Amino acid sequence: MRGYLLPWAGRRYWRERLKLTAKAVLAGVIAWAAAKYLIGHAEPYFAPLAALLGVYPSVVRSVRESVTYAAGFVIGAALAIPVGIWIGPNVLGIAVVLFLAMMASGWRRLGGQASQVPFTALFALLLGGHDAVGYTLPRLGDVALGLVVGLAVNAVVFPPLYLRRAEYAVEQLRDVLAEAMDALAAAVADPGEHRASWDEADERLRTVQDQARHAYEQGRDSMRANPRAKLRGYPLRWRDEPERWPATRLMNTLEQATTYVRSIAGTHQEAMDVEEPELRFSAEFRDDHARLVELLAGLVRRLPEAPGEEELADAERLQQRLERPHHGPGTDAPGLWDPQKEVLRLSRLMLDDLRPRPPR
Repeated sequence: MRGYLLPWAGRRYWRERLKLTAKAVLAGVIAWAAAKYLIGHAEPYFAPLAALLGVYPSVVRSVRESVTYAAGFVIGAALAIPVGIWIGPNVLGIAVVLFLAMMASGWRRLGGQASQVPFTALFALLLGGHDAVGYTLPRLGDVALGLVVGLAVNAVVFPPLYLRRAEYAVEQLRDVLAEAMDALAAAVADPGEHRASWDEADERLRTVQDQARHAYEQGRDSMRANPRAKLRGYPLRWRDEPERWPATRLMNTLEQATTYVRSIAGTHQEAMDVEEPELRFSAEFRDDHARLVELLAGLVRRLPEAPGEEELADAERLQQRLERPHHGPGTDAPGLWDPQKEVLRLSRLMLDDLRPRPPR
């Protein structure tokens, strides 16, 4: 059970949390000290606040949040200045600035920092009054300094790179998928005896797949604009998918295979429930297709390594033998839906996806 806990539930999470906390403290202290003693601001409280936004679990997210925070601050200040000059910090001024700020905060590009617009606008109006310009300009300098310090600390002091965690999670998904396919093969051969085992395996697979996707996306995001990724031979990128990272191809292959497996299971179940006897699978077909699912599970277990030629040939021979009766005219089942052709189409797609691909 411990191996299937969510990524944030163990000691590794708290170790990463401690690193992030230490960087946040360091960035906040440096930003405050620099604004107060180097620049000479008497109350540089915006500097440490802005520095915290530069310390996120990934470098690219830190940059994104910092930019949107700065944009929200500038928009809020720009709205407060004319209101402060022409109306002042009174009931009407507060109403006007809040209306404008709340409308402006609806800009979707601000994301989670949208609330910074009304916050800054209200602060600038109430504390700056008619001299909102004199109030906001020093604070804008504090914000800029804090963001630069936060980003610098996050990029220089052990920048987070979550590749190993993601690779382990994807490999775990591979193993659980292979186990689920074994359970499916047993359920296909003997639905009455092993159907419950497949349902349990599928539920477990869903949990592990969600965890693997979360860990993979976290690892992928941590590579972007990360100097440590460059040291490992990966190019510094902002938006492109890290194609050279092996976990990317493996994750995509496993998720596609998982889709095929669930579709195969669903088609077998539907074929059992149909009223037309000619659409139901014979015991011989179920046994053969169960064997094919077992062979495909063996190919999945070898990922990301290329499958053995003998294993691949065995799966191909069995797939072709099952497909042969459906070649040529007059082989379709009555009606619009042929469940045998459907499960064979799915296993064919999965088999082709598991074949080794030439390098790009």
